[in-house]
Amino acid sequence: MGGFPELFLERVGKPLGRGVLLKDVSNFRIGGPADFFFEAGTESDLRAALGAAREGGVRRYVMGGGFNLLFDDAGYRGLLIKVGLRGMTVETASESGFLFRAASGESAGDLLKFAVARGCGGLEFLAGIPGTVGGAVFGNAGAFGRAVGDVLEDALVLGADGRAVRAGRDDLEFSYRHSKLKSRHDILLEATFRLRSGDPAAVEAKIAEYLALRAEKHPPKKTAYAGSYFKNPARPDGTKLAAGHLLEQVGARGMRVGGAAVSACHCNFLVNEADASAADVLALAAELKARVKARFGIELEEEVIFLPADGPSL
Repeated sequence: MGGFPELFLERVGKPLGRGVLLKDVSNFRIGGPADFFFEAGTESDLRAALGAAREGGVRRYVMGGGFNLLFDDAGYRGLLIKVGLRGMTVETASESGFLFRAASGESAGDLLKFAVARGCGGLEFLAGIPGTVGGAVFGNAGAFGRAVGDVLEDALVLGADGRAVRAGRDDLEFSYRHSKLKSRHDILLEATFRLRSGDPAAVEAKIAEYLALRAEKHPPKKTAYAGSYFKNPARPDGTKLAAGHLLEQVGARGMRVGGAAVSACHCNFLVNEADASAADVLALAAELKARVKARFGIELEEEVIFLPADGPSL
């Protein structure tokens, strides 16, 4: 990788960050230095950065807002690309609603505000959910019985072959906290959502209701954590079980390893209370999984993504 910064500058026209501490780009506030870091503010920058990494034989990983990631204490050996594409537009209204188009680097919260300001409902469930549009589509983010896949019309996706293609909702194969983007490792460039006209007062009231409910169960905004750590498992008949309730029953409340602890608000939140390391979080998560497995025979699956220092090139 000796000449990679020079190659990158030649291909992209912008310099690389070097030795950027990943704890500074993660809501968990955990993570060592990345060899290289770049925030792509345009599609052309993103394409050029990916091309430079391929040409230079450098491992790369593409991230969104850093809200659902746990970085390694050793950082990342390669190029970490943060998608910073911006822009939102609203299409002409039709009988079936409005089409809102948002770039993947826009925050989910700003998309909600943009829609509400234009008299549209349908995204109220995003109230209080952090992260970007790209991350929300990637993980089919949701709450209160609704998810992004329910309102997505289509998406512009950059494939591994460098081609941008428009994919419909069915093409993305949404399921609980999952989309096809996770298995194919394609990169979302923009998403289009079909929303309905809504009574402004009713929409605002629903948002306030959801925010109040989240405030009861979620840690304060400035807490260093990555959202729900485990997915809610399903019974054989498909009905969901609350991971937090299972964890509560196995004595998770108050547990800690090093600087990592189970949140006092909800047992499915692992928080960085005192300069926790990734090793602390992983050890705590492993103990929680073992207890649930021993008591209930259920294998909890992580919702938070751990990226090892020598992890995948995506």
